Amino acid sequence: MKVLFVYLAKRTDNLKLMSPAPLTHPLLAAYTPPDIDVSIVDEAFETIDYDQDVDLIATTCVLPLAHRAYKLAREFRKRGKTVVCGGPHATLLPYEAAQYFDAVVIGQGDLTWPQLLLDFKNGRLRKFYRSHQDADIENIPFPRRDLLNPKGYSILNTFQATRGCPYNCTYCTTHTIYPKFSTPPVKKVIQEIEQINGGPLHRRMLLFWDDNLIGNPRWAKKLFQEMIPLKKKWVAQLTFSITEDKELVQLAAKSGCIGLFFGLESFNSLSLINCNKKHNRVELYKEGIKLLHDHGISAYAGMMFGFDDDHEDIFELTLEKAIELGIDNIGPKILVPYPNLPLFQKLVKENRIIHTDWSKYNGNHAVFHPRHMTAEQLKSGLHWFNREFHAYGSIAKRLWKSKAAPWFTLPINLSKRKAIYAEEAALSEGSKVLGSGFRVQGSKV
Repeated sequence: MKVLFVYLAKRTDNLKLMSPAPLTHPLLAAYTPPDIDVSIVDEAFETIDYDQDVDLIATTCVLPLAHRAYKLAREFRKRGKTVVCGGPHATLLPYEAAQYFDAVVIGQGDLTWPQLLLDFKNGRLRKFYRSHQDADIENIPFPRRDLLNPKGYSILNTFQATRGCPYNCTYCTTHTIYPKFSTPPVKKVIQEIEQINGGPLHRRMLLFWDDNLIGNPRWAKKLFQEMIPLKKKWVAQLTFSITEDKELVQLAAKSGCIGLFFGLESFNSLSLINCNKKHNRVELYKEGIKLLHDHGISAYAGMMFGFDDDHEDIFELTLEKAIELGIDNIGPKILVPYPNLPLFQKLVKENRIIHTDWSKYNGNHAVFHPRHMTAEQLKSGLHWFNREFHAYGSIAKRLWKSKAAPWFTLPINLSKRKAIYAEEAALSEGSKVLGSGFRVQGSKV
């Protein structure tokens, strides 16, 4: 029996210098019995062979790639193959996904994937697989990184040490997959790091895909302390609350941290309060960014536009503050109301959803009517900010202010500048494959 995992990619993924390896499929491969032949193809730099000799194809996808996942399923199924899907999109909209796939995995796949394989082998595949309990994080196997093509990734060795996040922001999908936050024994994480693959550079650089690596600060301090002798360089996703604990920042730096991604989301305090991100305090941003920079840690901030308390001046305000604070990188996005989450339900009730073409639910389009500006103003404001933030003058001012790991942050800024033009060219063409639609308060949207 042969199983193929397919990682779907956006059109501009190959333009991004920062290309860490995905982790979901290598982990599911580790759960696959050894008598099953497993392979992984990454669409970002590899070609999908729809005619290859495989029995079962599995993919996961986020909402804006649903149309790509559906096309993938159609191509394989018309050749008589069985195709299954999991991930955030399948979890949020399982009945829609079920129209295109032979089986849908809802939520975590740790416990359901082995059962799905057994059912498929015995000819009794079910339509839906949902786990009613969390996986035992202490016994999660090490991902099969050996199945990845190392030539396609700038960071081959990626990890997910913890699962979930103790916070519950209104726009976030994390809790749909991981309802609670959990941590494994630190010793297990260290053992996994010690067994990593690749050449000298790949073995030196690590990335943690965790939603919030410091969700338990005491646990995180122990992890960072144990990582110091390993002499690695690493980046991670976590919350800005790390800057409220100087010892935690110091240990992160000593253990080799060179960059952190966190959701600042907004310089508007009302927006943070109303999206339940009260742990972010705008008045502490300047001091917190400086603390990171003083320890040689670059700051990569997630920033969103389109909150109900945002006005047209939010774009200029954000640019001014970002340059003033020397924020090394920003991932700017328009607020995305994911289906079946509280934010989406609120906007549906207020008749503010414009459409449900899921391919546009990627943070680059306004898919709802903002409260204090038009949808077009929101979209054009994002594009203006993206261009101005990545202008040469802005890059120079910010990185001169930061001085944290410029060998790492400068190439990323220049690469993103290049990608901006490519993405805008692609967006101008329009989506050739529309997502599904439904009726909201009597209107086709």
